[in-house]
Amino acid sequence: MDPFNIVVVRAGKQLGLNIHPKNQSEYMVLFEGSLVGEVFLNEQGKVLGAVSASELLKGDYPDYPCDVSLDCEGLISENIMVDQIGREISRALGLLR
Repeated sequence: MDPFNIVVVRAGKQLGLNIHPKNQSEYMVLFEGSLVGEVFLNEQGKVLGAVSASELLKGDYPDYPCDVSLDCEGLISENIMVDQIGREISRALGLLR
């Protein structure tokens, strides 16, 4: 599956995120080239969980930058943002109408 873009709203601002599918349930989330984290969805498009960039980069993972000035960590640490990201991924994949 090819990468695609979604738009979410945080603090009244629209943010364009780049989504890189790893498989049918795991999606890498990047913001302005910085790794934000990974979001996990079930087959119906419901969010199962998320992992922040700092957690991902501790293990054997591609070395993406995480620029704290862009607050890339905060996007995945807020449940409301994880839900919004998951909803937009699901919508882009045609799982939600």
